[in-house]
Amino acid sequence: MDAEHIDSAPAPKSVTIASLFYWPEKTGIAPPVQQLAEMLAEQGAQVTVLAPRPSYPEMAVFPDYRDGSRDRETHNGVSIVRFSIAPQKPGGGLVSRAVTELALAWWIWWHLITRPRPDLAVGVCPSILAVGAMLLSVSRKTQRVAVMYDIQSGLAKSLKMARHSFVGAVIEWLERTTLNQVDRVITLSQAMSDAIRGIGVKVPISIIPPTVDDVLIQPRPEAPGPITLLYSGNIGRKQGLEQLIDLAEHLQQRQLDALLIIRGDGNFREELQQRAEERGVSSLRFEPLLPVERLSEGMAQGHIHLVPQNPAGAAFAVPSKIYSIMAAGRAFICTADPGSPLDRLREESDAFITCAPNQPGMLADAVECLMKNPNERARLGCNGRDYVERYAGRATCADAYRAAFLERS
Repeated sequence: MDAEHIDSAPAPKSVTIASLFYWPEKTGIAPPVQQLAEMLAEQGAQVTVLAPRPSYPEMAVFPDYRDGSRDRETHNGVSIVRFSIAPQKPGGGLVSRAVTELALAWWIWWHLITRPRPDLAVGVCPSILAVGAMLLSVSRKTQRVAVMYDIQSGLAKSLKMARHSFVGAVIEWLERTTLNQVDRVITLSQAMSDAIRGIGVKVPISIIPPTVDDVLIQPRPEAPGPITLLYSGNIGRKQGLEQLIDLAEHLQQRQLDALLIIRGDGNFREELQQRAEERGVSSLRFEPLLPVERLSEGMAQGHIHLVPQNPAGAAFAVPSKIYSIMAAGRAFICTADPGSPLDRLREESDAFITCAPNQPGMLADAVECLMKNPNERARLGCNGRDYVERYAGRATCADAYRAAFLERS
């Protein structure tokens, strides 16, 4: 659809978004889903988000939501309907996750069949079961879109979450069957689009990066004093955070004046802290996430940001935090294999450095190089901010989503 027809076509008047995660969760897919919902509301749509009571990344329902008094609320123009669903158990694996996602799918189906049908229904993956519930509960008169932040079959196989190949094959079949019934798939990168095609999905695919609030997050000058290295986000196993313990040890051995902060929570935090204590790493500090109103300030605290990745799952998920880091105008280092989605993004943006995963010496070399070169940090940060404004900022993504939603297959 050309720009003239997009501008003149009517936007959807009512939108329902089904997601496993949403505000006030601060990490993972919750922030970009929130940005999507609020952008649609700003365009005049009546937007309803269906989600469990918030629990991520602690995997325990937030205290203010436990009594159900906030199961119906409106935030920034978006109506939110929350369901009482037991969160996935930390370390519970596929069985625990399946129980949580099946419960969510049932509630999504029940809610949608008992309400007037929306003009647009959006299912967010994870979970593919949420997308399936959306398909079962609305007719083809409703435009049905799947937004793929994770490819669950690929993650299950690569991270060995599925002990038997049969389980991975079933998840892949479920994804292929479900996604071929939607009008359009939206995903984050060309590599993820290729992976989705690889499992046999034939419907149109649009590529839109995770939306970042480039108005809220603004570049700030570097603070004087010792260099601060910052990881901020979920402290889970797929993040490859054990690499940061190795890094801190190397920096300590080199007597470099740097502080490494790991900011966040998750099911791997306790074990990670224990490993750091056992190895006597003194230049490492754990902190909780900051409130949203201090996000820009918190991002600026890091002179250099760190994005470790478990390479096994790197082709099936893109960490949305990298776009927030770029919006803050900060240089960062990713662990990524050549040709991976992150390595391709490095080539496109020239906003960060990549080094081989699970090579702490190489990671320490990259950190030391950036520590000694403030001009290079500034150059990478400037390039990152420019990239976000062109491809992942609120205004740009609003236009991209509008085009995708208005162009039916």
